[in-house]
Amino acid sequence: MTDSEKLKHLYLLLDEAEELASQYTGGYSNAFFSAEEFHLALASSIAKLKDGDKDQINILWLWFAPTCSWDDFITNDGLVLGNKIFELLDELKINNQ
Repeated sequence: MTDSEKLKHLYLLLDEAEELASQYTGGYSNAFFSAEEFHLALASSIAKLKDGDKDQINILWLWFAPTCSWDDFITNDGLVLGNKIFELLDELKINNQ
């Protein structure tokens, strides 16, 4: 799969993740005081990535890394989705260094 194809697939997964994240409230994770705050940041980061800001790959990579923000807020409901997103971000991050 080319980087372009990976990005297209990543966009679909991130849209699904953003929708799932919108359903959560409360909680706490390193950089976020609530699931609502995380959701807003996630939506903003996705929009920036879709607009061509490749620096968002690094930010999203941190949020979707195992035991980080995604796992803190979404827990088991998004485990498989989060792992798929992290895997794609990891591949794109390596290829864009």
